[in-house]
Amino acid sequence: MRSFAATSALVASLLLQDVLAGPAHGLKHQHEAKHENKRNLIVETATDEVVETVWSTVYMTVPASGHTKAGHSTSTTTAAITTTLSVSASSSSVAVAELPVVSSSSSSAAFSSSTSSSVPVVSIETSSSAAVVVAPTTAAAAVQTTFATSAKASSTSSVAVASSTSASTSTGKRGLAYNSADLLSGFSGMTQISWAYNWGSSSSGLSLSNVEYVPLLWGLSSTFTSAWPAAASSAIASGSTHLMSFNEPDLSSQSNIGYADAAAGFLTYMQPFAGKAKLGSPAVTNGGSPMGLTYLKNFISACSKCTIDFVPIHWYDSASNVDYFKNYIAEAYTAGGNRPIWITEFGCSSGTDAEINTFLQTVLPWLDEQSYVARYAYFMAADGVLLSSGSTLSTLGETYATT
Repeated sequence: MRSFAATSALVASLLLQDVLAGPAHGLKHQHEAKHENKRNLIVETATDEVVETVWSTVYMTVPASGHTKAGHSTSTTTAAITTTLSVSASSSSVAVAELPVVSSSSSSAAFSSSTSSSVPVVSIETSSSAAVVVAPTTAAAAVQTTFATSAKASSTSSVAVASSTSASTSTGKRGLAYNSADLLSGFSGMTQISWAYNWGSSSSGLSLSNVEYVPLLWGLSSTFTSAWPAAASSAIASGSTHLMSFNEPDLSSQSNIGYADAAAGFLTYMQPFAGKAKLGSPAVTNGGSPMGLTYLKNFISACSKCTIDFVPIHWYDSASNVDYFKNYIAEAYTAGGNRPIWITEFGCSSGTDAEINTFLQTVLPWLDEQSYVARYAYFMAADGVLLSSGSTLSTLGETYATT
């Protein structure tokens, strides 16, 4: 009989072989099975590539070339991601508590994703050791994910937003997607940064001045909904002027909510705050139908009584695909009924550090120029991406904060 370590290593080897063998536009289930590594949080329980070791320990090798995806590079190094999860029995996904924890130990990160017809996977930390650890516990964290939107205008309405002395006064559109508020001090005083979120409903110590914290109702599990009314009310009282709903409901390894259930959930948990804050539709992936744009259209159609003030979307693709990035955002704006667009996650699935930096230098001014783009957040404010060695800004972070 194999030892546990040997079995784990074998499982990881098979997972890696599957990733490396998959085409850029791989099958939906291939990407979903790997998607848990991106946010080190929500783990799919029923895919053909997930072993029932209940995600105690998984070993996986990822590319060494900075922000690249398995299958895009022949040189590899190992990645370590430590996360705490709360696994609850459900049909196809795992419920997680509110605040995600991403720890990264080096200056490079591997983003795994794909094009508009597939789902990205992001590995947050790279180091010279070889362990990806996912340890289920009862104290867990909520995360985020990846892709597109589309929608048809259903109900638009103006919203009177609560004001507070702690509300953001920065004029920039840029935001910080974070897990640890303690690491954000390097962005202090950066006027381009005006908002932040952490895939949860509590800021967990966010202290940057003139930066609005935006709560997110991650999913419809009671883990999230039970705390939401009080948390959202508290955030509004502290100066939050926007609320977001449901992280990638079109993806089975994320909040995994059918559009009809998402509409019902929106009416129950989000609609009561209409007039108190501006409300965002679910953030969908840039995956192909029935995900992404198709899902969003169906959601808005089903949610005709909902107050939807802005449309969050996610995008991941190659650093060389600037035109796709721009076209996708324009398409999402039209599909979303000409509502303001928030790109609450975007990143590069492949490209060298220099190419990714050039990508940001190209798209940031463009995003700022588009009147229909209200806000955006690059994935993410973590070591190896926008940060290097704790709270120090990386080259990419400097570009993001100052360009």
